Amino acid sequence: MLNDPLRDYPGYALRRASLSSMSVLAKRLEVLELRLVEASVLLVIGANPCITQSQIGRMLDIAGANMAPVVNGLYSRGMLEKQVLNGRSQALVLSDKGRALHARTRRIFEAHEESLLERLPKRLREPFLEALRCLWEAD
Repeated sequence: MLNDPLRDYPGYALRRASLSSMSVLAKRLEVLELRLVEASVLLVIGANPCITQSQIGRMLDIAGANMAPVVNGLYSRGMLEKQVLNGRSQALVLSDKGRALHARTRRIFEAHEESLLERLPKRLREPFLEALRCLWEAD
């Protein structure tokens, strides 16, 4: 057996865990014909009706140039509606079709996250999430 010299590095372990988890989630989302980024945007809009594209980008750390095609793709599929906020900005809301897809997407996300946490003893789940938030929110 080979020795993995990176195994005990927290950053490496986080990256490996994330890649594994996101790969499984991406496969689960294929049934909805959604990529992970599209599903994430749907969930954010569902939780924040009338949010702007730039607010979503900041929340999910997606560059503006990358947000436009994602939003336009969801809009062209009839998932989103645009509402004028002011003379320059448009708010995004889910259409009826988008709300139905949002519900299915949320169920997939929740089942996925539940299956991840089931790998940990119950007593470690909340401290685990708290530790991850500390690392993430420190940036």
